Amino acid sequence: MARGSFWLLLAPLLLAGITGCRFDFGSSREPWRAEEEERCIAAKGVVASAFIEPLSAIDGPGQCGMEHPFRVNALSQGNVIVEPAARLACPVIYQVERWEEDVVQPAAVAWLGQPVVAIRQMSSYSCRAMVNGNPNAKISEHAFGNAFDVGAFRLADGRWITVKDGWKGTPEERGFLLQVQAGACERFTTVLAPGSNIFHYDHIHVDLMRHEKGRTICKPAPRPMPAPMAPAPLAVKAPPVAMAAPEPMPEPMPAAPPPQQQPNFLSSIFAPRPAQQPAPEPVMAEPPPPPPPLPPASTATLRPAGSVSAAPAPQPRYQGQAYPPQPAAAPAQNTNQPRGLPPGWQVGPQGVPVSQGEGGNIVTGSIKRKYYSAPAPQPSTLPLPQAKPGED
Repeated sequence: MARGSFWLLLAPLLLAGITGCRFDFGSSREPWRAEEEERCIAAKGVVASAFIEPLSAIDGPGQCGMEHPFRVNALSQGNVIVEPAARLACPVIYQVERWEEDVVQPAAVAWLGQPVVAIRQMSSYSCRAMVNGNPNAKISEHAFGNAFDVGAFRLADGRWITVKDGWKGTPEERGFLLQVQAGACERFTTVLAPGSNIFHYDHIHVDLMRHEKGRTICKPAPRPMPAPMAPAPLAVKAPPVAMAAPEPMPEPMPAAPPPQQQPNFLSSIFAPRPAQQPAPEPVMAEPPPPPPPLPPASTATLRPAGSVSAAPAPQPRYQGQAYPPQPAAAPAQNTNQPRGLPPGWQVGPQGVPVSQGEGGNIVTGSIKRKYYSAPAPQPSTLPLPQAKPGED
């Protein structure tokens, strides 16, 4: 083959590889793509902020472009940096954020003990075919800002977990990436990870392409590993403490008697009657205290029971004087006399009041029954007015 003919055949291939999808300038984007962007923005799936900035529309060449592109500098309100910044459409930004919050972060904490603070993206918006350099390949979802390629995750302690090395790396790295890929298959319509084909050996590709009959593509088949168990905290041995002398144990309380069983109807009838106990002797109540003793008279004589005392003399009436007159001062009483007994009475050996009666005979009796004579009234020593006839 002539040298000129060789270059004529090679030139179109080189041009197609350099320009990517730009060979199809005459086509237009499908209407549903713009409709999905409008619906996502109206539902506030993405809200413009310092971390997600709206850009001007991208139109062409050919089908490439977006109606409402955004520059994504960080996710989760700035907590997860995207480096370098990505240009994406609203629908895929919304799903990437949900994936990062609901799948990536829990997997990183469970497997690696650290949250993710940055994502290294390998491709976002790019007007090209699915396979770079192949003019016969279909246009890629990257050409519409509807795809996102993740090459590595950076943890809070500074470590990078790359898809290329971690996919077959340590068990912790493999468990994390397998869980991340399995969670992506539940949110995107296309997920391609290492093992799907030769072109995805170093990143995980996710997009929202519409496939025929609503099917989805997830390669390789997800096979997440069970997360490791959290290690139990180490028991810290406390320093020895000087033990005090044990206190004496208190004496056990006597056990309560068992509750008596309620007798039924038959047992109450045929139960033996208890033996009758003798009635207790009546307890005599103490007698009430005796009235105070009367003042002794000079000629008063106590008489035994049954004796008749003389009738009291009539008392004179007083006129022109306050009634009753003030009594004369009583003579001093014997302090040795028992309290509550009249003069001449003593307490006998049996606790019964006794008195020295007439003729030296001992007279006994009860103070309440008054077995003694009342003192005879004495004439008054005060001058009394003479009563007038008819006034007495």
